[in-house]
Amino acid sequence: MKQQADKILYNGHIYKSDCKQGYAEAVAVLNDKFICVGSLESCETFKGERTQLIDLKGRLVLPGFIDGHTHPGTVAKSRWRVQMPVFDDMHELLSWVKNYCEEHPVNEVPYFFGECYSQDMFDEKGPRKEWIDEYVSDRPVRLQDFTDHACWYNSKALELMGIKKNPGETGAVPFFISDETGELTGWVKEPLLGEELEETLYQNLGWHPPTEVTEESVAPFLDFLRSCGVIAVLDGITEGEESMKLFYDMDNAGKLNMYYEGTCLLKRYSKLDQCIATLREWQKKYTSKHVRIHTVKFFLDGTNEMGNSASLEPHYNDSARTNYGKINMTEKELTNVLLRLNEEKLDLHIHVVGDRGFQTACNAYEKAKYQVEAAGKTWRIYMELAHCELVHPSDMVRPAKLGIIINWSCHWAGGYFGEAAIDYLGLDRWNTMYDFTKMIETGAIVTYGSDVIGMCEAHRGNPWFGMEISATRVDLENPLDPAKYSGSVRPPKNAKLSVTEMIKGYTRFGAIPFRLENKIGTIEVGKQAHLIVLNKNIFEIPDTEIHTVEPEAVMFEGEFI
Repeated sequence: MKQQADKILYNGHIYKSDCKQGYAEAVAVLNDKFICVGSLESCETFKGERTQLIDLKGRLVLPGFIDGHTHPGTVAKSRWRVQMPVFDDMHELLSWVKNYCEEHPVNEVPYFFGECYSQDMFDEKGPRKEWIDEYVSDRPVRLQDFTDHACWYNSKALELMGIKKNPGETGAVPFFISDETGELTGWVKEPLLGEELEETLYQNLGWHPPTEVTEESVAPFLDFLRSCGVIAVLDGITEGEESMKLFYDMDNAGKLNMYYEGTCLLKRYSKLDQCIATLREWQKKYTSKHVRIHTVKFFLDGTNEMGNSASLEPHYNDSARTNYGKINMTEKELTNVLLRLNEEKLDLHIHVVGDRGFQTACNAYEKAKYQVEAAGKTWRIYMELAHCELVHPSDMVRPAKLGIIINWSCHWAGGYFGEAAIDYLGLDRWNTMYDFTKMIETGAIVTYGSDVIGMCEAHRGNPWFGMEISATRVDLENPLDPAKYSGSVRPPKNAKLSVTEMIKGYTRFGAIPFRLENKIGTIEVGKQAHLIVLNKNIFEIPDTEIHTVEPEAVMFEGEFI
């Protein structure tokens, strides 16, 4: 007896996102899979008494989207923080903080943690603790840079953390900046891993914020992503075992309705064994139908805006021409990491923004892969490079040649981070950033994600919002000065990405780092039934209207969610 479909969706423009970039008129769904993709006539052969017929009324249908790099746990942990307005002037920012603290006394807000401020307000020396002290000194204050790669403390916060002098360069983050006299300025780079210092502050303060990642705190962001058509996420940093367990429990309770791929953070080279052991423990405890972890995450450098990315050229503002930024692992060390991960069959996801960092990663991958294959063994893992903001022209062909995967945060393309990087890179190099067209032309696998890290930018996790910015090179909220940049278009203008290319990266290519390309990413017979029904045909509207696209329905494994 022939199978009877649960649902037949017909009269649509169903973009399969397969290698042929073809369309179908109808799909038949049974349980959680597509059992027919093609004409209405072919799908109707699976029609039975219980089959639900759904008229798509000519609307465009796409596969479910995959966010290849975001931070749901980090967003959830930030919900208690104060969301500050956008300011261009430091005194206006600090006046706002002062007024907020006057309206909310210490017993109500014992610790002011505000996000986000723009680094464009400061030069390469960064902000100083005394500037906050002048406005608020009765409680600890932490102001977060909107890149999440720096923060700014007042003196009270440093006192409560027990930091009286610079701990020195230990090779581990966070990096406390000192002035020429050795005094701490209050500016801290890469504070992501400084939780123990904050815990000391909380202990001395006798108060602790609600930083635990719970279903209640993470659900709003996950609901938002699903409403935008996202059916899978890779977590840029899994926020500890508690977060891994949370997603596992949500999935087993039928509340997740998306794929979650965790990552285990490698803090530095010497911690590789510990990182692998932790990842294996999480695999054993927290693998479910939709929750998995097989990826190690590492920060190879910092940011271009703060001058701690790994650069091939000395900093433009360094008269001595000796400062090439920072790199957190040597090429030899990274090669060894890749060799070990290949033995373990574990993938690697690397944060890298500078051209020296990108070149180092490519060199290490090439050497490790060659060493394995020269020994007659099999290369079994993926390396995905996230961000890749500045790439030397000679390295553009290497991802396709070597099989390295690239991940780009689409909503950054319009100049979201402003012009601070010009101080370190110079205008000529700044003008070449965020260009992935040459990689795409040579056949590289390019995936896309949002990389949102706090409530202040969570709304930018909407893929349609980000796609418009990468298609136009104009930021929808903070466009560049049109007097300096024609139409506020961020250079180079020819780096605009096509809708077709981005959809491929959000669907078919996006499934590859998850190792789910046989299950998700395209609308094909035998694949999981994930799809998005759109209110507009994104292939026909102007690029300036992409942000107005909204899913009218989202299907996850055969059910509309």
